[in-house]
Amino acid sequence: MEKIVNYTAQDEVKIVEFIRKVQADAEPEREILSRSVLIKDDNDIVGMVSYVSLDNMGVIRYFLYDARIAGTDLIALMFMELYKNAHAAGIKQIAAQAPNQEVGNLFQMLGFTEVNDGAMMINLETA
Repeated sequence: MEKIVNYTAQDEVKIVEFIRKVQADAEPEREILSRSVLIKDDNDIVGMVSYVSLDNMGVIRYFLYDARIAGTDLIALMFMELYKNAHAAGIKQIAAQAPNQEVGNLFQMLGFTEVNDGAMMINLETA
């Protein structure tokens, strides 16, 4: 059964494995992992989102998910938890880059608005 959870240090090894499964040649930025919200299926990570903090703004750094959860409410619930955590940490806006129209549509469904050619933004003060 899938559930939405916040990062804990015990999840770090599984998060790194999950990132490397999707981006084989990437070295995960471990300092960002602590700002992750995860979708776990039993003990396996099947989705994650995290952000880099730049003063009172966040920038989505990792947004990865297993294809089997695409189109489910789990992704929206994961982002709602991220918004709550980021706002509590003093983040006022979150930015993201949509690499294609499909991802742009997903970000729009999650409350982002397009700012400029795939650059998306959500204001957490009004979200």
